[in-house]
Formats: sequence, structure tokens, C-alpha cells
Amino acid sequence: MSQLTINNVRIAGMSACVPATVEDNLMLPIYKDQNEALKVIASTGIERHHKVEPGTTASDLTVKAVEGLLVKMNWEPQDIDCFAYVCTSRDYIAPQTACVLQDRLHLRSDCCVFDLPFGCSGWVYGMSIVGSMMSHGTFKRAILVAAETNTLNRNQRDTTVRPLFGDAATATALEFDPEHSRPMHFMYGVDGSGFEAVWAPYGGMRNPVTHEALEEKEVSPGVFRRGIDMVVNGMDVFGFAIKQPPRSLKELIETFNIDVNTVDLLLLHQANKFIDEKIRKAIKIPPEKTPYCLEEYGNVTSASIPLTMVTRCSQQLTGEEQHCVACGFGVGLAWASMEFYAGHVMIQDIITY
Repeated sequence: MSQLTINNVRIAGMSACVPATVEDNLMLPIYKDQNEALKVIASTGIERHHKVEPGTTASDLTVKAVEGLLVKMNWEPQDIDCFAYVCTSRDYIAPQTACVLQDRLHLRSDCCVFDLPFGCSGWVYGMSIVGSMMSHGTFKRAILVAAETNTLNRNQRDTTVRPLFGDAATATALEFDPEHSRPMHFMYGVDGSGFEAVWAPYGGMRNPVTHEALEEKEVSPGVFRRGIDMVVNGMDVFGFAIKQPPRSLKELIETFNIDVNTVDLLLLHQANKFIDEKIRKAIKIPPEKTPYCLEEYGNVTSASIPLTMVTRCSQQLTGEEQHCVACGFGVGLAWASMEFYAGHVMIQDIITY
């Protein structure tokens, strides 16, 4: 059982940036009629999502999110010791996007920067990795970005994915604070045998891009894809999501002796409201303690938990300390759960780009 405890690190601030363009699922041209659209909305809880315009990448959203956060925090770019970029829709195959962002954000040349190509579990994994690096006290301030432009690698004629996924970038400011007495606790898991549940078959080194991989084909009625497009096998994801995340959260609760009655916020990856409600009920957290933003933003993969915190939990997190439990799960198939306390967090109002 993989577990981790981190001390002396706190969440100091958060921000998020979403594209200005909004797609309403009721109006998508991929449906035969609105009744079909209404069924998807009822089964997923997702009504709309934000979508980047051609030429805009996750790093562009990231620049806006980080710049807004630095202003809110009254931090200078030169104050940042560590910068981590959680994203799978990177700008280039090489170099890592964090290097490009070091220059665009005017971070120090001796700043520690790196990419973390995680998906839905990425923010929790990123918190544990960056938090571990900071816990020694050498790094005083860090920025953890969780960003994704899902609409760029999912076929717009694929009825299984277009209504579900949106684009966003989030930035979390972390600070070393020896006076912060509350530890962060983590549990991890992965089942790589299910990697084809969420994947893009072509475009990597295993299956390079070919002419055939660029051809759009109707793989089933109403579902069009290219070989380079992301595939989501819904039933495989559903079976995984209703089993492993609640098991992970229960292990976290048992291992670290968490009293669920004291939990103020259950922060779940915003994949599907039906799935998330099953997870919530499995660990017996009241609905009023489980915020959702998926109805407005859809599934934004690694950005979903911090986007929920910025858009739905700002009032609680800027006030007195909140006892939080979070779980990210999905592509990999990977999952990660964490317990943390956050209060007096400086949260920038949502930014549109």
C-alpha cells in the first residue's frame, strides 16, 4: 500500500483560466435532436463546457492563470523556486512545456521546472511530488499547474467524448511554512492493464503517425475518429471508477484515522456526476459537502479538482481552515487520494481568455 505524509507545506493561493468560448450540449450538431442531448446531460450532469479557439494551447491558458495568481499573491516571478506543469496536451513532443513556460512567465533560470504528464489524477499526484520537494525547506514557494485542452485531441464528431470534455488551466501556489501543523496525507494506485480504457492509439513512439492514422473513420454509428484522437471506452471507465476511487478513499480514511464527520469538503475529479455520487455515498459524505463544477465546465481532467475549488469553494477556502479530502482518478488507469487542510487561501476570480 503506497502512502505518503508531507509536513510544513500549505496551499497559499489558487487561480483558474478557461476559454471564453462556451459550447452548450443542448445545441451540439452531433445529436439527432434535443431529446438525445437531454439524455446525455441527465446521465452525466454536464450541460456545457469551455473550448479553446484554434491556435490556443493549454500553455496559453496557463500563462493567464499564473500571471493572475502572482498578482493576487503579490509574488514576483523571481520568487518561485519550483514550477510543475501537469498536462498531457503538451505544446511539443520536445522540449517539455515547463521549459517554454519558464521563459514566458519570466521565472528564474535556476528555478526547478518539469512536466508531469498525468491525466485525471494529476493534481493530487502533483501536490504530493511538489509538496515532497518543498517539505525539506529548501524550496520556499512553488506553482503547481494542472491544465488541459481536451477539445484539441478529441474528435468533434465523436458523440462519446465531445459533450463531456472541456478546457481549463489552474495554478496552485504552495508555500513552505514550518508553522503549518497540519500534514498532507496521500494514497496511490494504478492498474496499467486497463490503459486502453482512455488512450490515443497513434502519435507516440509505439505507433507513430501515419497517413492512415490521420484518416477519419466512422467506427460506430455516430462516432467518428482518427487514429490520433483520444478514445474513451465508457463501460471500462465506469467499471473502474465505481470500484477503485471509493476503495482508495476508504484506505486513506482507515490508514490515517480520518473522522469523516469532520470533513468539510469532498473534492472529486469531475468526471460524471452519477459516478461521483456513487463515490460520495460509498464514503458517507453529505451532498452539501461535495461541490460540483462539471455542469458548467465538463471534465477538464487534471484541472477538475482545483477548478472546483476556485469556482465553487472560494468562500470556504478563503475563510477559516477547511478539512478536505480529494480523489483524482482516470487515464492510466491511475488514481490518488489525499487529505489536507486549507484556509485563508488567496483565490483569484476565474479568468477567461
